[in-house]
Order: sequence, then structure tokens, then C-alpha cells
Amino acid sequence: MTDNTKNAQLAPVQEFQRMDADGDGSVDLTDFLRAPHRLMTELGVPEESDKGRALIEANKTQWTFLLSLGDADGDQVLTADEYVAARTSPGFRSKDRPGKGDVCRTLFDLLDRDDDGSLDRGEFLRAADYLTMSVTEAGTYFDELDTDSNGRISPKEFLKAVKRFYTS
Repeated sequence: MTDNTKNAQLAPVQEFQRMDADGDGSVDLTDFLRAPHRLMTELGVPEESDKGRALIEANKTQWTFLLSLGDADGDQVLTADEYVAARTSPGFRSKDRPGKGDVCRTLFDLLDRDDDGSLDRGEFLRAADYLTMSVTEAGTYFDELDTDSNGRISPKEFLKAVKRFYTS
């Protein structure tokens, strides 16, 4: 295995480990939805709200697609190997993937507390844990993304950030 292949698989392995909170070596839908549920709780956004429902539905769509790519035994649960296979498959990166970009868009909308169409530093830092970054790392990353130094990140910049995070 090349270094590039190892590096490409490291992020999905780390994602899997974060989702597998009980350490049983598998992730189911409940595990997969733990992070968005926790973020909504931390932000005080009701799951029944439009933003809450949109984020959960986008994550469910992504989960269903991950299962279609990686659930070799059809048990609706992904092992670490199945998850990594799904996340690194060409199908996952396909521009035609069902719901592609929806998790990012709904996450952006959830974080945009003042609904002004951009994220300020504080709004972005609320996503640090969701993106599995420390607040310090997220602050540095915000500064990197805010190329015009206006103290705000647009939806396009946020999408770029998430793409880079998941492909670096």
C-alpha cells in the first residue's frame, strides 16, 4: 500500500473510530447520527425544527448510500473495513452520489445562527467538534479559509473546507 493510499484511508478510519462510541467494532444508524444529534443539542436547535430535520435527513441519505457501497453482508451495520471501503470508493466521490453536498449545506444552515448566509468565527467554531477539530485547530482553519479577512466564511468557502477536510 502506498503512502497516499494509507493517508487517504486514515481520515475514514478516524471517522469510524469517533462514530463507534461503544467500541464494538461496528457503526449503525444510531452511531452515525450521534454527532448531528449532539451538535443540535449543543446549539439548542430542536430536532423538529426545519434546520434540525434537514440535517438529520441529509445524514440519513448519506448513511443509506454508505450502506449501499459497503454493507457487504446486508446487516445495516458497517464494520471498520466496510466503512473505509465505502468512504474511499469511487461511488462515494461520484458527482452523481445521492445527497452529495446536502450534509454540508444543512450543517452550514444550522451553524448560521443569524441566517445572514455566512459564518462568523463563533459560528464556525461551533462545528469544531463535529469536524473533529480542536477549537484552536478550527480557529486556525477559519483564518485560512477567510482569505479576504472579512471575518466571515461563505457557503462556497465552507463547502471547500469540508471537501478539503475529508480528502486531505
